[in-house]
Amino acid sequence: MTSYVSATLRQLVIARAAERCEYWGFPQAASFLTFEIERIISRKHGGATVEQNLALACPFCNRSKGSDLGSIDPQTGLLTPFFHPRKQRWVAEFSLLWRAQL
Repeated sequence: MTSYVSATLRQLVIARAAERCEYWGFPQAASFLTFEIERIISRKHGGATVEQNLALACPFCNRSKGSDLGSIDPQTGLLTPFFHPRKQRWVAEFSLLWRAQL
């Protein structure tokens, strides 16, 4: 399983994301930090280096998620999967509310 992301694949992911973090929609142009191509499902969990498993992420989202697939919900105590940008969509108001709580 390869970990290298080719320049062509990198550009495809960036264009598909419209140069925005795929986890909360923040534009790369408004950031002082360079966004990263990350695996939605990490290699350690069997995630491949293919278009469907790659996302453009701001450094904050990428570092917060790491290679994990989910976390314990502090309100319910249940293991809850993280947001999956290929399978789920956030409502803009929710993502802004979420970011305001950080």
